[in-house]
Amino acid sequence: MSERAYSLELDRNISAKQASDFSIKGRLHDRRAFQCSNPNCRINMTCTNWNKKGIRYFFTPSSQDELHVIGCSELSEKEVKEQEKLESDLAKESIQKNGLIKMTKSVGKAKSNDKTNLTTEFPSGQTNRTTNSNSKMKSESRHVYPIASFVNLFEDPELDKDSQIIAIENEKISLNELFLESKNNFVPYNCTRIIYGEAVIRTAEIGDNMLEIEFINSKLPKIYSNIKSVSENKSTSELKKFLNTNQKVVVYYRGKLIKNGTKFESFNDSVFKDIYF
Repeated sequence: MSERAYSLELDRNISAKQASDFSIKGRLHDRRAFQCSNPNCRINMTCTNWNKKGIRYFFTPSSQDELHVIGCSELSEKEVKEQEKLESDLAKESIQKNGLIKMTKSVGKAKSNDKTNLTTEFPSGQTNRTTNSNSKMKSESRHVYPIASFVNLFEDPELDKDSQIIAIENEKISLNELFLESKNNFVPYNCTRIIYGEAVIRTAEIGDNMLEIEFINSKLPKIYSNIKSVSENKSTSELKKFLNTNQKVVVYYRGKLIKNGTKFESFNDSVFKDIYF
């Protein structure tokens, strides 16, 4: 739920209360002619209590298959958790239909249920159905982008962790191959993985407003992120309270080792999109 959205009819951001009032006055005509006010998200939104008086006014996604992008400022913490769970639940359904989970970068508008051909590139969250000519069974492949959704799948006791169900770039791997403990002596170079383990979080010395995440008892390089970005993102905002406390935190990080293992490169364009704790 969001208190404001971008009106396609008025070409500006307005509150849900204003939208409802304008509908009564005849200035607005379509309850679904709204988009998320975050310019990097812009999923379709619908106004509640349209053309009538109500107690609560807010905007909701027009479809459960349209998901806000990672870090969308219009999402509440509760909505972030709900979206992450929805993604993992839909991914599990695809796995149970012999489908693949395609790890996809969070760029621009995200849709979770459009259908297209797996051999073509399509936005994150979409699904693809293919038919095996021999078995005549349909399999569903789904694009998933939140790291939390992959963590949910990894922790699901009902899934086979050794089955090769995850597609990343040119690889097809299992959940057990995707998730590697930070104490692990072998992390393949130039391959996207999710590294997890106990870590401490400190203010970095390499630049202003930067934090560093250091895995405990690990030879892996430190992870650096902008403190402001981490603080403003609903899924990582509480990480700041562990800054410089020396308190151990279990951190999941998605990225690849580069430069002979001396540096991490995040999967997405912003590090905070690839951190879960």
